[in-house]
Amino acid sequence: MKSSFSTVLTILFRSVFLFLVLNNFAHSEAINMAMDTHSNQFTNTAGKKPFSHPLKMTDEEFDQFILGRSFFSIPWVEAPSATTARDGLGPHFSSNTCASCHINNGSAPTLSSENQPLRALLFKLTQPSNHSSRWLVNNIETPFHDSVPDPVYGAQVSIRGNGKVKPEAKTKLNVEFIPFTYPDGQLIILTKFTPYLDNLAYGSLAEETVISLRQPPILAGLKLIEQVSTEDILAWADPSDKDADGISGRPNWLNSLDQDKKVLGRFNWKANADTIISQTANAAAHDLGLTNPIHPQELCQPAQEDCLVAPRGSDSPLGNLDLPLLRLQAIASYIGNHKAPRTVTLDVEAQKGNKIFKEVGCSSCHRSTLTTTQDVEFHPYTDLLLHDMGEALKDGRPEFLATEREYRTAPLWGVGARVRAGHRFLHDARALTPEEAILWHGGEAENAKSKFIKLDYAQRLALLHFLEQL
Repeated sequence: MKSSFSTVLTILFRSVFLFLVLNNFAHSEAINMAMDTHSNQFTNTAGKKPFSHPLKMTDEEFDQFILGRSFFSIPWVEAPSATTARDGLGPHFSSNTCASCHINNGSAPTLSSENQPLRALLFKLTQPSNHSSRWLVNNIETPFHDSVPDPVYGAQVSIRGNGKVKPEAKTKLNVEFIPFTYPDGQLIILTKFTPYLDNLAYGSLAEETVISLRQPPILAGLKLIEQVSTEDILAWADPSDKDADGISGRPNWLNSLDQDKKVLGRFNWKANADTIISQTANAAAHDLGLTNPIHPQELCQPAQEDCLVAPRGSDSPLGNLDLPLLRLQAIASYIGNHKAPRTVTLDVEAQKGNKIFKEVGCSSCHRSTLTTTQDVEFHPYTDLLLHDMGEALKDGRPEFLATEREYRTAPLWGVGARVRAGHRFLHDARALTPEEAILWHGGEAENAKSKFIKLDYAQRLALLHFLEQL
């Protein structure tokens, strides 16, 4: 009797808690929406929570936005649980909420004070592409075949497990400090990471598996990027470098969900996702262990017996997936319906830096202005294309057509807010500052980097000051 009464109290407490949280979310967002009646799609990133300002929406869109925010922000729990809408966490996972790695829709701390990885720094596992036949044996990771996963641990290391399910491994870094001196004598200390794993739960990684690092991006302005036409992006591509300017950006073509056609990648470090929904589904599966319409199977590898027999989330009226389509769409709506960063009015120093930015060649890839199919002009400073970034940034992980050395041009909007928030830079978070990120550029960006290095101290400061206004 006492146990039954305790269960009722638990369910009642959770229901009241969720009601209060969601009501608070709705109230705060409604205030924001009321204030935003006459605003546009952009926000000044110098303010509080710069990536968390919602767009103006219809009532129906707002309802979906609030639902998505709840599933984005409130922790998921392991099965079985009375909280059946959120009991699909794991069996393997690294975070129990999306907001853990996207604080206020930005990024999150990636390193501890001892320069060791925190949960937001993901460890990706990749086999050489000549091992692609392994997909035919165990094809559970993704319907897209973006890269070949490790046959023992899969495509990404999970640092936590539910109940009796063991965490896959402890993620670790060897850190190397590399001095760099400008021609004028200024010294900069660069950081390089070599990832490795400790306490592996299921034996060693397969031979030839490579570990690559990924830090989370900011989640602002994504709807605008999704709305840039494929034709515009392709018009900027020059894979054969016909104009002989040393820049040969190219698109990353992905397999569509139905495998019948190719679609253009435009999100993530190597442009390996074409829509906000596909990126959301991928993160839900690999970071939280949530099955969904795009990743319907638990990512338990054959050697992981404890994972294979672990309890699963309860069925709901929406089906047997942890994250059914309606909730996946709601999270994507929440992610997509935030304002984009807007460049502040440039002071004299920033104007000088903008001029230098163009003169050294940064704008060849970091295009300042894009336009959506709805004729909305915005300024992300990217061309959404892949570029060879040189040997120093090679990470051993091809993704679809992107080679080990190729990355999508990282958007520069919000750089100033990221600096103020203490975010790190580049795909593996090795760069503490935008300046360090520039010094790691190579390949197609080698010429621009060389010109930057040859600038005098005042010119470098002006360019960096400009970046922090974006």
